[in-house]
Amino acid sequence: MDIADTRKCNVWNLKRLADFFGADQAILESYYQEILEDVSFLQEINNRLKTVRQEFGFTKGIFNRESVDSADWFAFERVLLYVLVRHFRPRAVLETGVYYGGNTAFLLAALERNGLGKLVSIDLPDSTIRTTQEGTAARHPLVGETEFYEPKMKPGFIVPEYLKKHWEFVEGDSISTIPTRAEKFDLYLHDSDHSMDFLTAEAEAAWPKLAQDAVVVVDDIDWSNGFFALCVSKKLCPVLFTDNGKDNLRVRTGLVKLDHPRNLDPAFVG
Repeated sequence: MDIADTRKCNVWNLKRLADFFGADQAILESYYQEILEDVSFLQEINNRLKTVRQEFGFTKGIFNRESVDSADWFAFERVLLYVLVRHFRPRAVLETGVYYGGNTAFLLAALERNGLGKLVSIDLPDSTIRTTQEGTAARHPLVGETEFYEPKMKPGFIVPEYLKKHWEFVEGDSISTIPTRAEKFDLYLHDSDHSMDFLTAEAEAAWPKLAQDAVVVVDDIDWSNGFFALCVSKKLCPVLFTDNGKDNLRVRTGLVKLDHPRNLDPAFVG
């Protein structure tokens, strides 16, 4: 998919988001345009791509490019996260699963633009996550070795330095770490182990830590039935999005809002 088509699909997804929230689509699109026009952000991302290639020889995924000329190269979920943070202005955001930090960078860019808020990201280094059996990563078993990186590299290695003032990275297991947090989170992004058992356990750990009107975003919802089981168990009405530019418009991202009026609608919860 080329960038022009990706952009059209992103705008279509933002219309669905506006309809779901009862928000002004033009406002949401203005946030999208904002990140597209953020020259400093894109320049710092390209600096990180170059530095990581030079220092670590890492050329997987987006790092195989000399540079990117648009935020659209990072697909819709990153746009979604940026728009959500700009629109709802959360004071505390929880992210589980960081990997190279694509989601992290967009969340932090939005917090920087807001001038307030903190992102708490929880993850373990790739070298810790890897199993000794078959050499595959337990977190993302469907991608094989494409996410392996050197032990000297730490999660979030694409995140620009200027954004880190809004960031608290916690190296640890999300299920055991989340209950120790004192914050009430306004936005929760799950992008760690996508298996049904792990997602279910992580969500149960996170639920008491969420604000009453929190937004929950789950990545890779097609990897297990965990997200849909969560919606059923919590009686939540979801909205689903394609991750444009990745695998030809597969539905990859799910979103719920804890105080959404449709959550209690019998037509949706049965």
